[in-house]
Amino acid sequence: MNVFSTKGLLPKLRREYWNDAICETFTGLVTDFQDMSEIDAELISTPLGDLTYARVQTTSSKVFHTSHHASKATEKVFLLHLQLANKSRNVQNGREVCLEAGDFTLVDSEAPYSVQFEDPITMGVMRIPYEALQARLMNPEDIAGLKFSGQTRISGLLSQMLRGFWDQKNVANSESVNRQFSHNMLDLLATSYQEQTSQVISSGSVRRLRYQQLKKFIDYNLSDPDLSPGKIARILKITPRYMHRIFAEFGSGTETVGQYMLNRRLEECVSRFEEQGAGHLKITDIAFALGFNSMTHFSRVFKEKYGASPREFRNNMN
Repeated sequence: MNVFSTKGLLPKLRREYWNDAICETFTGLVTDFQDMSEIDAELISTPLGDLTYARVQTTSSKVFHTSHHASKATEKVFLLHLQLANKSRNVQNGREVCLEAGDFTLVDSEAPYSVQFEDPITMGVMRIPYEALQARLMNPEDIAGLKFSGQTRISGLLSQMLRGFWDQKNVANSESVNRQFSHNMLDLLATSYQEQTSQVISSGSVRRLRYQQLKKFIDYNLSDPDLSPGKIARILKITPRYMHRIFAEFGSGTETVGQYMLNRRLEECVSRFEEQGAGHLKITDIAFALGFNSMTHFSRVFKEKYGASPREFRNNMN
């Protein structure tokens, strides 16, 4: 995770520092602040597979991706702008999109665009390589400049998941989880576009997307020892019965929500065993970091799944 902040910098150095930070993270950009003497900005970014997801907080400003930037870009990317607080005005190719909290739009790095914030804002920005969208949409350029509501059923699901990403305190940041999360985000984005362009979305597709949301919520909260089916249903505002029905419809065989949670925790433990530089970590620390609160229970369920104790399994890997 990378963090850039203007706090502690001399006022005269802040604009240049901030412009370097956003260029490094996203694409060629330049920012003009309304009050150059009161620049206050922070960017926190994390890789998600081939994507980069960032939270940007800044005082009133206007951001430009100029024709010069577009011509000099070495990689074609799309940036998803998700409004987390207050409002913004996004303009590209003659399309103007005004975002309120929860709404999102996309911009294309091969064309100039601007983003304006009249008030201090918080925005989620996801950097998406062109190839990642091309694998899901015939003409990825068509998605740029559309406004996706944070209240509509499919785009609303995606908005909820992206907003919730920054609210989770217990995040299992393994590479495999991050990559799978990015795939699901792109699938939801492609489906949001289909819905936006009036293509038919069946009720079964909505349930499948909810199933993906449930799995990703679990994956990103594995380290919460209090995670339970009841807590998941309560946070996602669905009934436990509906949640279990979705898992029964789309899950693997007879796997329940609780079994999925257990299997993912065990799989993540194995992933941690395999990570380079993790040999110094104690098995107890790894297990507790992934939500287990009893080593007796952990050892028993691990051996049931893998046919060896955690220590034996780890030693055999070496």
